[in-house]
This record gives sequence, C-alpha cells and structure tokens, in this order.
Amino acid sequence: MEIPSELELILKCFPLAGVIFSLTKPENKKTTMSDKLISIAKFSVEIIFLLYTAYTIYLAIYFGVYASKTLRVTSVAINAVLLLLRLSILTQKSRTLKTLLKLRAFEAPDFGNRKRVESNLWKSALFACGLCLFTPVSIAVCSTAMIFSDVDKYRFILNLINKDSATSLNIVSILIFFGHQVMYMIHFFMFPGLMMTFLSFVYLTFVKTFLRHLEAIRFELLHKFSREAISKALMVFTVARKIRSDIEKSVSFITFVAYVLTFGNILHLVCACASDYLSDEESMRDAYSISIFSWTVVWFIVLTMCGSQVAGIEVFSKNMGQEVISMNFESKTEGNKKLIYLTLLNSCSGYKMRFTGWGMFEVDKKLFLTISGVLVTYGVLFTSELRNT
Repeated sequence: MEIPSELELILKCFPLAGVIFSLTKPENKKTTMSDKLISIAKFSVEIIFLLYTAYTIYLAIYFGVYASKTLRVTSVAINAVLLLLRLSILTQKSRTLKTLLKLRAFEAPDFGNRKRVESNLWKSALFACGLCLFTPVSIAVCSTAMIFSDVDKYRFILNLINKDSATSLNIVSILIFFGHQVMYMIHFFMFPGLMMTFLSFVYLTFVKTFLRHLEAIRFELLHKFSREAISKALMVFTVARKIRSDIEKSVSFITFVAYVLTFGNILHLVCACASDYLSDEESMRDAYSISIFSWTVVWFIVLTMCGSQVAGIEVFSKNMGQEVISMNFESKTEGNKKLIYLTLLNSCSGYKMRFTGWGMFEVDKKLFLTISGVLVTYGVLFTSELRNT
C-alpha cells in the first residue's frame, strides 16, 4: 500500500500501542486459515488494549490514591478521554488509510526535491517514534527499580497492583508489577504520543506536498502565462481542497480529542500540585509531575506548530496570485480571456485551507494564548477550591 514513507513508519509503530493498521496491499486470492488467525489475533490485541483502558477508568474510580475528589475526577476524565481517543482512531482506520493513499498520489513534480523533503520528514518521524517508544519504557524501568529498592516505603503502590507482591517479594511479583507499569506507560504516554506524532505529520506532509506544487505553478505562470498553466493551477487547487477535506473528515475529531486530553492533563497536574497528593513522597510526586507536564507540553507544541504551517500556504497562494496578476494585468494579449484567467486564479488563491479540531477551533498559533488563558483561569479556580477544602 503506497502511503507517504514517514506516515508508514509511524503507522508501523502503532501495533505496540494496540492499534493495528493493515498496510499490505490486498490481493485477490482465497482467504486461508492463517489469514483468518492473523485477523483474529490483530482484533484480539485491539480488544485487550480497549479493555485495559476501561480497566484504568475502573481503577481511577475505586482504587486511586488521591488527596481530593477533584483529583479523582480529573484522573477518571483523562482515562475516559484516552478511551475515546482509542475508539476514534479504531473506527476511522479505513477512512484514514484512504486519505493517506490520496495524499501519496498528490505528488510534487520535482522528483529530486520531493525525495529530499521526504528524507527529512522520514528522519524526523523516526526520531519522534523513537521518543514515543523509549520514554514510556524508561519511565517504567526507573519507577519499578525505585519502588522495589524500598518495598516497605512503597507498599501501598504494590498493594494496588497485586496484593501478593505487597507481602512477599519474588520474581513473579516483580514481573507482574513491571508488566502493569509497561502497559500503563503505553496507555498514558506511548499511545497519545504516537497519535500526536501521526496528526502532526499528516498536516506537515500535506503542507510540504502542496507547497512544492505551488512553487512549480508559480514558476510556470510567471515565465509562461497560458491557458494550460491556469488549468493546471486550478486542478492542483481542486485536488488540494479535496484532500484537505478528506483529512478533516478523517482526523479532525481525533485532533479535537487530543487537545481535550492536553487540557485535561494540565488541569490534573494543577489539582495534584494544589492538593496533598503524595505529600510524603516528594521525589515521586515531582517525577510524576515533570514527566507528564513535559510530555504534554512538547506534543501540544509540536501538533500546533505543524497544524499551523498551512497558514503559510494561504499566504504563498495570495502572494503568487498578486505576482501573476501584476505581471499580466496590462498585457493585451488574448483580450478578455486573460482577465478571466486571472480572475479564476485570484479566486482560487483565496481558499481557506486551515485544519480544525472537529470544526470547533482552528489549529494555529493562537491556540497557545487561548489554551494558556483557559488553563490559568480554571487552574486558579481549582486551586482556590482545593485550598478551601
């Protein structure tokens, strides 16, 4: 299946987080028993991760060690949002793959430049995926080593996972606890990190591809203005609008949920800091807060910056239209026909190509100020309420 190489790399990492995309091209042959078993295994993996996500909601409601009801509510809300995020991507897998196929077909004419840009995007995607895989595992290893180095001090945590490990320390209890830690890190860090990476590179790939098309159109229109060049430009704008619309239909709701998750994570940390959460374990609380805050903020910035790149497309299109019009406005060749061509080009260059979060907000740099203001407002309210109680 031909999809952009950087996006294919990201999708190949998703099975580790419990979401499996079928990247092989379907063949017209009879389905064998092994194919059926593989399909059942893939479906079972996705169900297991869904059940685990639901289990984390259950744990947050009944067994979490919280210092306030507000902290418990935010924890339950975050896990519920993660469940919604997982369900969203699972239900949109087929549509998303079709959109990526169209994005791959929307190739730029400059083959050498395209290869260079694809290589840079692939390297960036490799780094982002490596970060998503390395961070959760390293946190799980460090937290397990910290807890089992002083079992008496952290016995209450062991008791939440496995009651037997709280009374006796053995290989089985260590493996059970480490397995739970890895699963939770995948659920809380790896999966949302991969989702943010995927959304960011979908936006970035579209922008880079469209921009290369526009650069080629600009060069052709400025050096040889003709009906054929205008027709080509209109076709590129039409295809780009359709692909942008397909991207919106495929991932706009997922983007919305991702921003809700970011908002929830920050509010949860505000509640944790304002309450007496793990007041006797300052080192663990600090590590918990710093890791979640840095992870959340980094991916929020990456997603917003990549999504806002499309604003540069709009500026480039308008400038290109003005340049072409200024160079050909006084030309009397072909009379009114050229004026019609210029009018068509000017109308196309004014298209809005912004990406949105389920149509509720545009993904641009203004979100930095908007979300920061909302977080400060609600953070102060939550802090005041927790201090009073």
